[in-house]
Amino acid sequence: MKINTKHIVKLFTGMAVLSAWVCLVWLLIASTGFQKDRMMLGWEIEILNSENRVHLLEEGKLSDFIHELLNDSVYTYKISEFPVGMLNTKLNDHPYVAEARIFVSKTGLLKVECLPNYPAARVIPARSESYFVDYYGNIMPLSEDVQLRLPVVRGRVPDINSEREEDILKLEEIGALARIIGKSEFMTVLTDQILITALGDFVLIPSVGSEKIELGSFERMEDKIMDTEEFYSQVVAQTGWNVYEKISLKYEGQVVA
Repeated sequence: MKINTKHIVKLFTGMAVLSAWVCLVWLLIASTGFQKDRMMLGWEIEILNSENRVHLLEEGKLSDFIHELLNDSVYTYKISEFPVGMLNTKLNDHPYVAEARIFVSKTGLLKVECLPNYPAARVIPARSESYFVDYYGNIMPLSEDVQLRLPVVRGRVPDINSEREEDILKLEEIGALARIIGKSEFMTVLTDQILITALGDFVLIPSVGSEKIELGSFERMEDKIMDTEEFYSQVVAQTGWNVYEKISLKYEGQVVA
């Protein structure tokens, strides 16, 4: 019987290649399992302040917050057992955090990247504690560690714990108004306080001058702020300060002084 040498060589070559692939897969699985059984090495926190503005996040307090959530030292966790999902949810719910990104490296280092949430105004209710709001009307607790120059909102404003739908809407309007004002350097400097009347209308109290700027409802607010700046640049610049008691922009297309 004639032996087909080429066939035998191909067979053994194929078996060798298959064995090599099996060994490689086994090594990868073993390596992954080994990495998952490794202990955590610690954490790194990076605050990504891309807008270069004052915010309320501090690395030290974020570290304390993470430690409280873990109920133990990070070094006691194996990589495979570390609660990345829970930590990600809690950090993204933090009032000072706009967005958090969390991952664990192969070496067991927890990396935390946070985008700060920026306060837009300080709200002072009559019957509850004060608070900040962001540009979307989300409530942010006050911080004693940072001094901010922000518009102060008074009058018929929501209490900090209110869940009423109309109060939530009013907070959104306050945040949006602060954002509109913040687009203009002049209006940012001019605006000292924002009053909310019993009817829910907005009144600006300027940092200079004795007049009150009646804006009315939130409708067409961007136009009203633009008209206010134009009135100051064209009229008040000529007449001087403390000439008018009030400036009204309640009605479309009209500035009444």
